[in-house]
Amino acid sequence: MNVIQPQRKASGVHVVLLSILTAAFFCRVAAQLLQPLWPLDALPAFESWHSATLPYPLLVASQFVILAVQVWLILSIARNAHRPRRFVGQLLLIAGTLYFALMLFRLVAGMTFLQHLPWFQARLPTIFHLVLATFLLVLADFHLRCHTNEAGRP
Repeated sequence: MNVIQPQRKASGVHVVLLSILTAAFFCRVAAQLLQPLWPLDALPAFESWHSATLPYPLLVASQFVILAVQVWLILSIARNAHRPRRFVGQLLLIAGTLYFALMLFRLVAGMTFLQHLPWFQARLPTIFHLVLATFLLVLADFHLRCHTNEAGRP
């Protein structure tokens, strides 16, 4: 009989939150691809979806890679196949916090004292960077809450 240790049991809350964040990012990618082909008045103009930092084909390719990694992580956690590690959680917490703080600064600066600079004016990409940063923070929380130490205790 295959018994899953309680501390290794996938956190349903983490899976749900990670899925919602991935769905939000997927909608962003889909809307961005849809807008130049079949423009919708309900969506922002195509130019609003990216800040022109990367060439557009490279941007789209990187977004698909991000989505693939997100889906793989969610499935792996849901199947209890992703081993939570405290050190990974700590690294993700640092990276996610820095990423979130920088993108929040970019958003606020672009709405105030740096609004004259195009990169800071790109609000929509910045908002979705916040979504990705939040994904990292939720993943960090999964690793930190669900890991086991050497003795097998949470």
